[in-house]
Amino acid sequence: MKNIFTDILEVLLDSLIDSAKIFPIIFLVYVLIEFLESRESSHEKLQKIFGGRFSPFFGAAVGIIPQCGFSVVATRLYQDGFILTGTLIAVYIATSDEALPILFSEAVTNPHVFVQIGFLVAIKFVYALIAGFIVNLFGKKPLATEIDESSFKEEDEVEGDGCCHHHITGERPTLKQLLIHPLLHSLKIILYIFIVNVVFGLLVYAIGEENIKEFLNSSVYMQPLVSTLVGLIPNCASSVIITEIYSEGFLTLGAAIAGLSVNCGIAMAVLLRDKDHIKRSLFIIGLMIVLSLLIGYAITFVQVLLF
Repeated sequence: MKNIFTDILEVLLDSLIDSAKIFPIIFLVYVLIEFLESRESSHEKLQKIFGGRFSPFFGAAVGIIPQCGFSVVATRLYQDGFILTGTLIAVYIATSDEALPILFSEAVTNPHVFVQIGFLVAIKFVYALIAGFIVNLFGKKPLATEIDESSFKEEDEVEGDGCCHHHITGERPTLKQLLIHPLLHSLKIILYIFIVNVVFGLLVYAIGEENIKEFLNSSVYMQPLVSTLVGLIPNCASSVIITEIYSEGFLTLGAAIAGLSVNCGIAMAVLLRDKDHIKRSLFIIGLMIVLSLLIGYAITFVQVLLF
């Protein structure tokens, strides 16, 4: 019994140390994101970017930036009738929420992770671009949803633009604003990472690493489906879970990309708030699921054939 408690304590300690190691990097990344977000995510600027002929390209490029506020703003622009469906799809697929900050923090101690980052970003960007242009060929510009301006502003103040429901003004942030939200957000993400590390540490201890890997390898074709379902959860915790399992080697690249492609922070929750076009919103979510499964299984089949 004493050995069990000792092993559990060791798992908790290892998880705490692993989480603490990556905290400084994650915090610095979020400070940078906060600075860029406050200067670049205004409604008017993104409207110009997303409204042109090559909007899927710009949508995919903006979506790659590790921050879910852009997908939320893109959703509102879509609901107002300013951008095409394919452009919104490009933003959604390219968005990885918390994946890149976590991988960047781990790359500091493990340079091989940069290869993972490169593959993940390149595949998601190219796929978002292709899917966006194809959908725009067949999609029509949505009718603008009539929203009272005063109620729109009030809603913004209550709900916020980011996954932590903080309000983005588009103005130059003060030093306090530049540090407080990234600190709170970093602590929140570290807590998720710590919990995931503890859960999987205990699973590895109880079941055995080799047994877990053997099970996952035997069910490799189920991984993209399960990862996609997890990615549908409109919260940054889902991208944390997918990224952590992938970085630990328990999830294939195809499954990770499937889950991270369908995951776009709280954007889908914002999309579903448009009660007047609920069928259209459900169609977009269904299309995202199909597209994510397609890329996930395509990569998985290639991995199985090659390895």
